[in-house]
Amino acid sequence: MVQSPVMNRNVHIDETGNNNKIKLPFEISEHNIDTTKITPRTNLRVFLSLTIGSLGIIFGDIGTSPLYVLNTIFAENLHPTPQQCIGAISLIIWNLIIVVTIKYAIFILMADNNGEGGTFALCGLLTGENSKLRARAKHVVSIIAILAASLLIGDGAITPAISVLSAIEGLAVTSESLTKWVVPITVVIIIALFFVQMFGTSKIGLTFAPIMLVWFAVIFSIGIWRITFDPTILRAFNPWEAISYLIREKKQGFIQIGGVFLSVTGLEALYADLGHFGRWPIRTSWLAVVLPSVMANYLGQGALIMHHPEYISSPFYNAAPAWARWPMIVLATLATIIASQAIITGVFSLMNQASSLGFAPPLRVIHTSKKVIGQIYVPAINWIIMLITIAITLLFRSSASLAHAYGVTVCSVMCITTILYICVMRYVWNHHWCFVLLFGVFSIIDFYFLAANAIKFLEGAWVALLIAVLFFLIGFCWYHGQTLLRRYLHVHAQTTALVQLSHRLGIESTSEPILTPDNGSLSRRKTLPIEHQAASSDEDDDEEKKSNPKIKILPPISDGDGSSISNRISFIYNVDHTEIDTNSSSKTVCTVTPGLGVFLTTSSRHTPHVFERVLDRMHALPQIAIFLKMEYARIPVVDVSQRLKVRTYGSEQRRIYHITACFGYSEHKIQLPEILKLAARDHNIPIPDDRNVTFFIPAISIRVKHKGWRLFFTKCSLIIYSVLKNMFPFGQKNLQLPHDQTVSVGMVVPL
Repeated sequence: MVQSPVMNRNVHIDETGNNNKIKLPFEISEHNIDTTKITPRTNLRVFLSLTIGSLGIIFGDIGTSPLYVLNTIFAENLHPTPQQCIGAISLIIWNLIIVVTIKYAIFILMADNNGEGGTFALCGLLTGENSKLRARAKHVVSIIAILAASLLIGDGAITPAISVLSAIEGLAVTSESLTKWVVPITVVIIIALFFVQMFGTSKIGLTFAPIMLVWFAVIFSIGIWRITFDPTILRAFNPWEAISYLIREKKQGFIQIGGVFLSVTGLEALYADLGHFGRWPIRTSWLAVVLPSVMANYLGQGALIMHHPEYISSPFYNAAPAWARWPMIVLATLATIIASQAIITGVFSLMNQASSLGFAPPLRVIHTSKKVIGQIYVPAINWIIMLITIAITLLFRSSASLAHAYGVTVCSVMCITTILYICVMRYVWNHHWCFVLLFGVFSIIDFYFLAANAIKFLEGAWVALLIAVLFFLIGFCWYHGQTLLRRYLHVHAQTTALVQLSHRLGIESTSEPILTPDNGSLSRRKTLPIEHQAASSDEDDDEEKKSNPKIKILPPISDGDGSSISNRISFIYNVDHTEIDTNSSSKTVCTVTPGLGVFLTTSSRHTPHVFERVLDRMHALPQIAIFLKMEYARIPVVDVSQRLKVRTYGSEQRRIYHITACFGYSEHKIQLPEILKLAARDHNIPIPDDRNVTFFIPAISIRVKHKGWRLFFTKCSLIIYSVLKNMFPFGQKNLQLPHDQTVSVGMVVPL
């Protein structure tokens, strides 16, 4: 189930980084599920499955926060008073209510881009056709989205480390001699966690969900049990307790806000995983299971600390009965392993969207479900994050140290998400300024959290920011380089409209034999003005065939066995020289080479610049030319009868074909020779044997020409881009090309 990163949306990215919308000639399959439309009324079975699965994927991080939040808040105060306990718990509870429930579960989840969530979804909305932003503002939004995604990846490397460490450190609570085994066991668990990602979100979610259901039931029960010892902790539901706590504590309260924020870590992963489960399953699992459980446990821990402040070093484990200590360690270990899943799957979704939008190189993406389009696995990112997570674990070696590095990146992403969402409300949804300003109140809370977390920069937050900066450089350099490349090709790589190609090549007449082996040089003196377009023009043209009779749409053949295909055109085995008028003032002698040439393209209306390059530099034209365009649908598998759409140009003796091949998002390892065999069988296109078929693909090399210290940063970004471009010269990672029949047509682009 391997595909190009753009398979899961009706967007196609060409080798220049352009986004191309796809118009599908068929309906969405009933087996494909749009998670944004799943409700109990539409499909109860799938709704329940996604709701339960979301517990095992999305809410593990927030659900395991009680392990370390309270002792992090009182790290500098080892003997908190009852009033301080009530104030801190009140801050946590209202943080969960305002930020998670109201802001994210109700409002933020409403902003999806074709079912996907995360900052790139907001970016897609703001840079789309319905946005009222100007072009320069859209560029700024794109760069901000790249920064936000990079920050979330930085958090994705820290979350598994702190989650697993906090659970395994429970061993030290039972016996000091087991302390030395905490880090080795954590590393082994992290490796196992990333290894199972290849099995897919659906299988992992359904496997983890029962464990998380047990986890939430246990922490809810412990919390309720502890509350019964001192019900005065329920005063924490009064918001004034939180406000008065900050007023009384002043500077210390401001510092402790950083610890309070840890109670909502995993929040951005909740939004990034929207495409995996849908908004209603996420809302239901949060309101019905997760929120009551974590609130009860925080209240129970607060009731414990009010009477036993000496337990502040490990309030979670001390809140459980003594006989349950070891079972809780085992259960917490399993829960924290699952907790890391939310951010990992969120990073997969973000990287997939980044590749689709042209903000990252085209990474290999595996669709792990044929029912839910958003459930994916990105191998390269998986192993990179694993290595970074192991390095962080070995560097910090304890959850207490990692807590200082944790939260800054997530809080920064939360601020960016709020700002982008406000822009979507105003410039995409056209909401009134009054509603926009009302939602802007959330930004005050976000920036207050950010200021409290920023003071931890030197204590470890720099690690997460360093990881984010490295990923941002890669994303920005790719985006900047692709933008400059598109501009260059727009000026220097001109193409010809397919409806005028036959006039340009002089093959519009059907009365002159051209493809006989012994024909001589034929002069084509009649010329017409040729429409040249930029190589990046990639819009579909379903209406064009209606208005121009020169386009012939080949219908599928109902009873063909393929036996007559080779009789239609006799393939030559000697070169054929033909004069072609490339413009009105000069002629070019073109060598007609034997066999079939397949030129991969991203346009339905114009020739690919690979074809123009061969024609211009080599003065060669294959006997039969096929322009092959790949499209990817929002369904798992496209029926073979609907696979191809064929158009033909030129004369009966020398035809040029344009083939559009449609594939589903779960179809992988697409064999191009198989497409040709299907075209021969169903559309009677003359296809020779394999030795006379050549595939032409683009290979663009970047030459950095900027000089001088003033352009140092521009030059550095282009150097990084040139390295990335050499690593990913051809964007379609799922195509299987026969190496001995493939020719890379190079173009050196000075930037």
